[in-house]
Amino acid sequence: MKRIIRIGNRQAELEWRNDGDQITATLVWQDLGPSTHWLRYAEVEPGVYSLLKQERAVEARVTPGQEGWIVELAGHRITVEVEDPRELSGRAKGFGAEGQQSIRSPMPGKVVRVLVDEGASVEEGQGLVVVEAMKMQNEMKAPKSGKVIALAARAGASVTAGEVLVTLE
Repeated sequence: MKRIIRIGNRQAELEWRNDGDQITATLVWQDLGPSTHWLRYAEVEPGVYSLLKQERAVEARVTPGQEGWIVELAGHRITVEVEDPRELSGRAKGFGAEGQQSIRSPMPGKVVRVLVDEGASVEEGQGLVVVEAMKMQNEMKAPKSGKVIALAARAGASVTAGEVLVTLE
C-alpha cells in the first residue's frame, strides 16, 4: 500500500506491506533516499500498538486529530497527515472536490449517530456521522456540498478503519 505522509513541513512517500504481525515499510523523504524498516506489531487495544524493531519495544498511540492523525511515540507527540495518492481530491477538504466522494471511518469504532438520511442535500462542513473510538467521538463532515447518494452507516454498528460510511455526489 502507498500513502503520502506529511509531518510538519516535510513530506515522504510511504509504501508498506503487512505480513501478519510484521510490517515492511519503505519511506522516501523529499530530501533523502529511501529507507526500509521491518517491525513487528500488536494492537493491544483500539488505537494502541506495541511495536518491536529489532530488540527495541515502544508503545504507539494513534488518534484522529483536526489536521490528521496524532501519534504519541516514545514520549513524542506528532501530527501526521496521510494522503492516498490515488484519490484525486487529496485531503478531501473541498478544494477541487468533484464527483463522488466516500467518507470513511478513520479508525475502528462504533457508529453512535447518523446525522443525515440517504438522498439528503448537505453543505460543506456539515456533520454526517459520529464514530466513537477509545471513548472519543469523531464527527465525519462533508468535504463538499452535495447529495448523500449512499448511506452505509447505521447507529450502533461496529466499523473498521477505512470503511465507507457515506458517499456524496
